[in-house]
Amino acid sequence: MSKRAFHIYNIIILLFLLSFNFLVLFGAGVGEGGISSGIWFITGMSLGFWLIFYIIQFVRSNKVWRISWFLIMIVFLWFWETGLGSVIGSSLFNMG
Repeated sequence: MSKRAFHIYNIIILLFLLSFNFLVLFGAGVGEGGISSGIWFITGMSLGFWLIFYIIQFVRSNKVWRISWFLIMIVFLWFWETGLGSVIGSSLFNMG
């Protein structure tokens, strides 16, 4: 895979993150409780983690390095979006 392909794949992951985070914020905004600081933390950190992994991928020009960190990013962000972020956010911000 070329460097351009990695950029395209990372942008696709970013678009998925943005759409999932928009759905979370929309759902919280429509609900009775509103958007709490914990939800802002969860959605903001997911974008922060994406940026950190994106930078790590391009530290070296080795393809194995890039593929490995890309897969680690996908697995980590999957767990973050499906519950890990909620657990950490609720423990930090005492969200019921």
